[in-house]
Amino acid sequence: MPLIDTLRFADLGEVWARRKPVPGLDALCEISYQMVNSYRALHLSGHCYRDISRGNLMFDPRMGDVLICDNDNVGINRQSTCQVWGTMEYMAPELIRGDVEHPSTETDLHSLAVLLFLLWIWHHPFHGAMEYQVRCWDLPAKKQVYGTTPVFIFDAGDKRNQLPNDSDYATAGKKWASCPLVIRDLFTKAFTSGLREPARRVTEGEWQNSFLKLKDSLLSCAACRAVNLWEVSAVNPQCWHCRKLLTVPPKLVFVHLGVKHYLLLNKDAKILRRHIDPTGDEETANEVIGQVAQNPANPAVWGIRNLTSSAWMAKSVDGRSVEVAAQKAIPLSTGLNLNISGKTAMLEG
Repeated sequence: MPLIDTLRFADLGEVWARRKPVPGLDALCEISYQMVNSYRALHLSGHCYRDISRGNLMFDPRMGDVLICDNDNVGINRQSTCQVWGTMEYMAPELIRGDVEHPSTETDLHSLAVLLFLLWIWHHPFHGAMEYQVRCWDLPAKKQVYGTTPVFIFDAGDKRNQLPNDSDYATAGKKWASCPLVIRDLFTKAFTSGLREPARRVTEGEWQNSFLKLKDSLLSCAACRAVNLWEVSAVNPQCWHCRKLLTVPPKLVFVHLGVKHYLLLNKDAKILRRHIDPTGDEETANEVIGQVAQNPANPAVWGIRNLTSSAWMAKSVDGRSVEVAAQKAIPLSTGLNLNISGKTAMLEG
């Protein structure tokens, strides 16, 4: 098999040491999505990984492509046995305590949440006051922190293990504060109710949906090009880097099961099959069916180009209907309703 391109791909330790670039928010979402998708495919095949850790993950910090390495411990879920149960700091508490006989997809879900936390927060979810007070970081201490009495450092209902007032722990606090709320909520679920009840752990699908929503809400600052996250509740949003006001582009709104999903129509935005059919065939989920396009005759005018083989129907805010033929575009206008393959989307300013 080919060797890993170590000039392109990095491990998390190299990023922490600043030997490789720190992923931007867009790359971080892509890394997380691809990683979760890889483990989901493994689990759907009836297997479990049994040794998820940062030592087995490499990623392109610029583009977000992922490599999962060291696959020799993969086995059939709840059937095949293995002498390797995982790396202590990633192992599910029930494994450390000996409550279960073998690793499984459920214990993988805990390890996956820990790895994602390290990727986003640069800190272990249980390294707080309880770990800080340990004077000898030996096996009994690790079993206590990770297995016997694990407490999430940001558990609002249990302050025993909150971050100490020490500069070594400051980065975790800052990254948690800047972490998107939807991801913080999933981390909280993973390390509170999911910690105590394995059946309530965050699934790969939950992670995937959240990372996809984040990817659709990213925009670059016109002044400094820093990647920002737009949120529905944001009023006069500012760039996190230069603090200048962000110019928020129009948004295409899809409604699925009563829940709104927003796609920011940046100049390079693409409408994917998953936007109109989130529960459809995974193999066609990322098929590009539409794209933001600039009018070649008038560059100031932007529209959405139909990249499917069939016509769309569009209705303007004043009620006029127009057909958008295949490979043709319709100008962006607030209140525009698009019917794409029987699914409706509306343009918001």
